[in-house]
Amino acid sequence: MTWNHLPAELHLAVARFLPPQDTSALSRTSRTSYNLLVPQIFSDVTIASRSALRSFAMHVPARYGALIRRLSVCTKPGERPLVQQVDYTEDLATILATCSCLRSLSLSLAGSLDASTITPVFATLTTVQNFEIGCWGQEETAPVSERIAVSLAASLSSLTHLTLSRITRSALHVDNCSPPGVPLVLNDHDVPSHPILGEELCIPSLLKLPTLKSLDLRDVWIDCDENMCSQGKLAQLERVSLSGSMYRDGEVESKACLAWLRACGPMLRSFKTGIPLGESQRSSGLGKDWMTVEDQSTTPPLPILTNFHVDAERVALDDLLPMLNLLTACEIKRITITNAAMCAAQDAFTRECASDEFEDWQDAIEQFLASNELDSLKSVEMNFGQGTQRVWSL
Repeated sequence: MTWNHLPAELHLAVARFLPPQDTSALSRTSRTSYNLLVPQIFSDVTIASRSALRSFAMHVPARYGALIRRLSVCTKPGERPLVQQVDYTEDLATILATCSCLRSLSLSLAGSLDASTITPVFATLTTVQNFEIGCWGQEETAPVSERIAVSLAASLSSLTHLTLSRITRSALHVDNCSPPGVPLVLNDHDVPSHPILGEELCIPSLLKLPTLKSLDLRDVWIDCDENMCSQGKLAQLERVSLSGSMYRDGEVESKACLAWLRACGPMLRSFKTGIPLGESQRSSGLGKDWMTVEDQSTTPPLPILTNFHVDAERVALDDLLPMLNLLTACEIKRITITNAAMCAAQDAFTRECASDEFEDWQDAIEQFLASNELDSLKSVEMNFGQGTQRVWSL
């Protein structure tokens, strides 16, 4: 029996094991194969540059948009920078307007977007549950404003998982006394008011989104959130990850991280940090007041956490024990400590360093467990790569 005589179910079963380029090649062997495999080819689309975005918008029939379930777009310039900012915003809007069944969207932007053009299109993406938006270029020269990122996220009515990568804070929402050297967006006042959030298009306002369950802030400066208000929010977050920023002020960032933890609400169960947590001072009223508060004198309690994850690549060993002692009230059940860089390393020198560092962290964990006041704690897991792993079951 030849390939063409096999039933369509077997063709699809084979295609599921093929990488995308081989699936595309197989679809060109016959019209039958093409018609059969088009839905699979277009289910997961990656557009790698600004010129590719223009080509897709101009040459791919609009009817294929309904087949796209996952879309990843990068707007980095090509060798010939022919397309201006407003053009790639329009091209992106043209494509998204056809994606009636989209579930996951990822944008890596070499500069911001025209908010008046793109925001109405996002309001039509009612099936998107996962959204990632980040800056492809340098924050100092081609930033992506928090105002446009928050506005787009708030426009997705079914959004449950959100990732912000190297999103730049807006001067409209940051105290005038922000440290020198921290990039801020100055020209984003034209982002229109949002039906849900109004003018409060700052990152802490994401806590007001009722459908959002998971929030991941990667390399986002949060020092300005040290005094973020936290009463009266509707946060339904179950998972939060804060990696920290290269522009960090250690003490201020630690306090801001704790403020975020308090503000995330009682539904929070998993918290990952690349920032050592520190006690925050009571709000002094300085800076921009982003949230309406019911009682400024009330400090919200720490949430009850099932999982607490520590990024050992960013958190120093000396900060571990004070941080865990500070979180006693969280009644943590499981602590995970991971160094992703050492897990990925294969060279002998890095593996030797990982072994030495693992021993130091292991001693600190055992010291913590010896005086542990966390009656709720069930296990501690540590992973620094092959040969440097350990689990404490309590």
